[in-house]
Amino acid sequence: MGSQSKPLILEKKPKPQAVVKDWISELPDAVLCHILSFLPTKLAVRTSILSTRWKNIWWASVLNQDFDDEYDPWIERDDSFSMFVDRVLSFRDSADIHKFRLCCSGVEDFSRIDGWIRTAIDCNAVEFDLRVHSESDYQIFELPESFFMSKTLVVLKLNSDCLRYVPPKSGCFPSLKFLHVTVDYPDDESMEKFFSCCPVLEDLTIDGVVGHDADVYISAPELKTLRLSLRGEDCSPQNSFSINAPKLEKLDVREGRLSNYIVKNAKSLVKAIVNLYSHDSCLQLDFSKLSSALLAGISNVKYLSLSAHSLKACSVPAFDNLSELKLVLHNCYDWELLTELLKRSPNLEYLVLEHNECQGACTIYSEDEEYSEDEEYSAEYFNHEWNTPETVPVCLSAHLKSITISGFKGDSDEMEAAKYLLEKGKVLNKVTIYAGDLLCRREELDKELELIQRGSRTCRVEFF
Repeated sequence: MGSQSKPLILEKKPKPQAVVKDWISELPDAVLCHILSFLPTKLAVRTSILSTRWKNIWWASVLNQDFDDEYDPWIERDDSFSMFVDRVLSFRDSADIHKFRLCCSGVEDFSRIDGWIRTAIDCNAVEFDLRVHSESDYQIFELPESFFMSKTLVVLKLNSDCLRYVPPKSGCFPSLKFLHVTVDYPDDESMEKFFSCCPVLEDLTIDGVVGHDADVYISAPELKTLRLSLRGEDCSPQNSFSINAPKLEKLDVREGRLSNYIVKNAKSLVKAIVNLYSHDSCLQLDFSKLSSALLAGISNVKYLSLSAHSLKACSVPAFDNLSELKLVLHNCYDWELLTELLKRSPNLEYLVLEHNECQGACTIYSEDEEYSEDEEYSAEYFNHEWNTPETVPVCLSAHLKSITISGFKGDSDEMEAAKYLLEKGKVLNKVTIYAGDLLCRREELDKELELIQRGSRTCRVEFF
């Protein structure tokens, strides 16, 4: 019996495993530091356990500190957040901080917050974002004097319902250029002192809730941009803002209930945005007077964006320098406002009309009469029909080059307005129309627009 040969078995050699290269660790310290600066501190600090190198990067090189207690009123609070902030700041010793952000609503011990702020200021913080809120209506937190005297602070954001602004009489914020304050029923006297103690301030934003009869004076010799975005109760007394900023270039006002604005020394003003977003702003008995005062104070601008419900044409001053106008047309708007603006803006070159549907009803009444809550009229009953002006505005015959219309439906008033602008625009180069919810077929509108005789031979009409 012959011997049987064993089958030859070829053993497969294991494939060499690909070596995974640690690209992160090969990055320079400066790049790793930059990456960590975008993370909240509680996440960035965890990298310090990876190695001695990462520990050194975190403690010695990361310039941004971002603390957020992520407060939840339904969860029982403890002292862990405060202990964490204490530990991180103590380990940093006196290392510089570029950006310091502190957001806390669950810390009742204001002395601790005071200490954190002082530490950040001592570490030469350049950007400061402080958001402190209290559950108690009686707790008041007064910022330390060293905060106001900081020589390195350039950017400051404050959002609090319990802060009191009591700056020293002199030497405040010598380097502060950008200030954003979110207010919550503030004390107007402390606000006034605060906004007027920044000698090199260039950019100021004030937003939040103003519910009292505030009388705020803003005086800033270097201010270039001012934004006011305020809310208040419909029944709250009228607020007043007096603005003295000779270098002001841009003013942005967004309000539901219009305040009294006194704009002084506005010769440098170039751009203004006015958005009176409340549908019921016309309920103010003095709305016409207040809107006239505001528009008169900004009449020197070259660019104007205007959105308001029931603003009367008689409120429009002369805009002799205006070259660009954006007008939001609400469905409760009177077309007379557009024709008045064209008439009062002889040098207008660019016009944008934006149609915006407004919801609900608005009460219309004489400013000399009391109004009743029952006197509500649907927008369809408002007098917003197009009426052809008796004379052609100078801007249409000599300067207007471009018109953009958005939200175009194609109703009879819109078609009449478009026809008028195309026929009387002697130097028009381009008219761009963006359709909204069309009331007829697109092909019919295209044909109707093509049949309009144009005042300018070079005018192109584009319909999207």
